[in-house]
Amino acid sequence: MARTGRFAALAGALTLATGLPALAAAATTSQSSGPLKATFTASTHSPKINQKMPITVTATLNGKPAHATAVYQFLFGGAVVNTQYPYGNKHFSFTGHYRDNLVFPAESVGEPLTLRVVIKASGHTVNLSWSITSHK
Repeated sequence: MARTGRFAALAGALTLATGLPALAAAATTSQSSGPLKATFTASTHSPKINQKMPITVTATLNGKPAHATAVYQFLFGGAVVNTQYPYGNKHFSFTGHYRDNLVFPAESVGEPLTLRVVIKASGHTVNLSWSITSHK
């Protein structure tokens, strides 16, 4: 299988899970577009396979909780190889913040991926990128 095809299949195997443990020793990344500011918080850049990796996303518009949408894009080598949605909901929206858990399959071990969370609100878009390499 071609390398790009293999990673499309790998990213397609990623699952989203529910259950919201607290984030320990979390790190963040933030971006803004005009009045829209968004922050992504995750517990690690190297999640353990088949274990929940908790994440938190926040968004504000003019300093107030934003009514926004979110989409996950998984990139390999800068190319989007898969798109998924928080809680499997294609029309997912939130106000202010939400939490989710990502679970990485065994096929992802050692492969450098980038998770991009695309946040849209009131005509503005913010891309929050997080590098990920899962391990056993």
